[in-house]
Amino acid sequence: MTPARSHFYRFAPVVILLLVAAVVYLNPSFAPREPAPLPLECADLRAGCAGQVDGRVVRLGVQGELKVLQPFELWVRAEGAQRVEASFAMEGMDMGFNLYTLRADKEGIHRARVTLPVCVSGRRDWVMTLDVDGRLLSLPFVTEL
Repeated sequence: MTPARSHFYRFAPVVILLLVAAVVYLNPSFAPREPAPLPLECADLRAGCAGQVDGRVVRLGVQGELKVLQPFELWVRAEGAQRVEASFAMEGMDMGFNLYTLRADKEGIHRARVTLPVCVSGRRDWVMTLDVDGRLLSLPFVTEL
């Protein structure tokens, strides 16, 4: 056996292992998946709603008119929550970057001022994904005219 072939056979398992690792790492079907958001229904966001996440009650709502291009306040009360974020999207449509970090006030209510963009197609159906300390809630809603 030639020295070149000897080196090839010595390093072949390492090369094969690196190739398999690269395929697994780069293939999105092997990526760890986040748990699906827990669905939360809310008949009237202005009146507020509540749901449970891991035994903790999460209350949320909005103050102000729920219209596109008009700021409104989103509030979330979740006992002991350290991080609360909200993102807004439409099913099947890219609405750009709409991520808001809610900040706790002195009463422990997390708040953010939110402004939603206009959808060029005229749609008003949104899905808010609320992240409370890494646990996701999904809440569909419709903006006012």
